[in-house]
Amino acid sequence: MFLFTCFLYIQKLLIVLSAIVLVAGAACPLDCSCRNRYVDCAGRRHVTIPDFSSLNVATDYDVLDMRDNNLTSLDNSSFTNAPFKKVYLSQNNLDDRDISAGAFEGLGNSVKYLDLSYNRIQHLPVALKQLDQIEDVDVSHNPILLASSFTTDIMRAMGDTIVSFTFGSDNLFTWPESLNHFVQLQRLHVDQLGIYLQILTPEAFHGFETTLQYLKIENTNLIAVPIGISKLRNLQELHFDNNPQVSDRGVLIQSFPLGDESPKLRVVSLDRDGLTKFPPVLKYLRALESLSLDGNALDFLSDASISGNVTASNLSLVDCSLDRIPGALSDLKYLTNLDLSQNDIRTIEQNDLRDLPKLHKLVIQNASLEYISNNAFENLPDLMNMNFKNTKLTQVPQALNTTYPCASTVDVSGNSLDCMCETLVWLKTKTDWCRDNGTPMTVIGTCDTIFSTIIHYIDTYIPKCPEYKELNNMPPYDHS
Repeated sequence: MFLFTCFLYIQKLLIVLSAIVLVAGAACPLDCSCRNRYVDCAGRRHVTIPDFSSLNVATDYDVLDMRDNNLTSLDNSSFTNAPFKKVYLSQNNLDDRDISAGAFEGLGNSVKYLDLSYNRIQHLPVALKQLDQIEDVDVSHNPILLASSFTTDIMRAMGDTIVSFTFGSDNLFTWPESLNHFVQLQRLHVDQLGIYLQILTPEAFHGFETTLQYLKIENTNLIAVPIGISKLRNLQELHFDNNPQVSDRGVLIQSFPLGDESPKLRVVSLDRDGLTKFPPVLKYLRALESLSLDGNALDFLSDASISGNVTASNLSLVDCSLDRIPGALSDLKYLTNLDLSQNDIRTIEQNDLRDLPKLHKLVIQNASLEYISNNAFENLPDLMNMNFKNTKLTQVPQALNTTYPCASTVDVSGNSLDCMCETLVWLKTKTDWCRDNGTPMTVIGTCDTIFSTIIHYIDTYIPKCPEYKELNNMPPYDHS
């Protein structure tokens, strides 16, 4: 009888243990993996939220990742004993009609971030009202059609704590005015709007004019930068990208916050917005540090002057249909980092960079570059990093010989580089000088003519070259 009782006890124990796997001393749900306070159940074909009744979530875990599963509903018990701080529920089949009003009760006093993107939600779930600590919500890429789907009482309930909000879909035809309840909002990300929503009213950002610091609006058919942005007095970053209907005339000076005596806007990106030139507003952005105009066909940039005192130190002009380094860049006196990748720039001529004395980093990768003048880097004392990956260069640029102090890193990988005595003796001499003077220069790349890296070739083969021996007075060229 005793043995039979022990057998039953062990059998029950095994059944319990089969539902829980121990990882690093903390229990983990079946068909999930757990590490570093993170419960990863993504892409495991779950149809329900795992049972956390046997876990001490509050002690052991912060994050629950349920992305890319087969969830279709959430009931009042879905998050029982599951006080996670971050919950990812994106890329499921959740319908707001199948999310019960008490579905988030177990998260009410804990969760700060909730991702509901890429589901089948048509109206904000009433359950959101339970989230007393919520700070960041993502409901983007759901089939939400109307502003009324952002129900006023739900938005008001979250308004006291929410600081970051992401929404948008190609079905949304009206702007949700209930955003004005987010009086603490610091970050707003709008990803897609309906095709017929082309203009935002001046009151679009009402309610958080003094709190918003980061704004990203992308993938829309808006025809102009919203004029309401001009009221965002503490805005530091503006990303208005992939809005191809905007064009030059849609970047209005009056749409930017300019009147403040203490300007805040530091970062601006206007990528793939149908622009053909530098927007005139840039010269009025007195705090501007970083500017990106990627993906615009800047037909009128090469010859047009960038008038005014543009303060940007970082400039990205990737994939801008440029066939040469624009002379207009000479007006950017504070420029330190320049990215001209994915353009049809074939040469860097002697004077192309001479008026950029503060240039620190130059990137021209995945481009048509095939020639660099031997004097292209003269009088650029701060130029430390160069990236010429995947271009059409066939030699390590001899212009490096004119850099003083020495550049720290030069990346020419992905090119068909000739490695021969007559083409690389100078580089051995230069790298030796750099090393001896405490400013070592690293050249990253491989030879096309021999199986070797550039550094290995100049260290191993160049000392054997007659040209190098003669230059350094080595036998059999010892002239002493």
